[in-house]
Amino acid sequence: MALKKKIKSKSMPDYSGMGLFHKKDLNIAILLIAVGCFLFYEATKFPPPGMILGDTINADVFPKILVVILIFLAAVIPFEFRFAGPKIQKIDKDREERIEPITWKTLAFLITIVLCSTFLGTILTMIATCLAFPIVWGERRYIAVAIYAMLFPLGVYLLFNKLLSLYFEPGLLKLFQ
Repeated sequence: MALKKKIKSKSMPDYSGMGLFHKKDLNIAILLIAVGCFLFYEATKFPPPGMILGDTINADVFPKILVVILIFLAAVIPFEFRFAGPKIQKIDKDREERIEPITWKTLAFLITIVLCSTFLGTILTMIATCLAFPIVWGERRYIAVAIYAMLFPLGVYLLFNKLLSLYFEPGLLKLFQ
């Protein structure tokens, strides 16, 4: 009996969640795979691009490729402890610590900004994001944040909308046209 125990401990170290898969990571993987499946379904609704773009990886295919990669990588997560070795104990210990409040604030803001993005439009969403994130994360140089919040979206707009001719949803800005 002791020999079996000794052999077992040599073949598979005693990590938390030990077994065929890591139990904590399995929950994360299931969530990521479910989100990936939903995103893949949404990506199937994208309209096919015009024939002018040819047979390259187009806007309707690229998101599907990314989501398939996400699903594949998520499927590996529960088995990663076999490759991580003793590091998994540190990871599990870190997971026991309380999540910082800034994480929850960031998550809440991300969800809010995504929900408001259609209404606000691309430019106003970028400006709101560039203003709010640094302030939420503790930046106190408000003038620098304001300059960043104006220049970065302007640069993105000029590059993508004017130079590359990509359409940006106007949102509230269509009221001023």
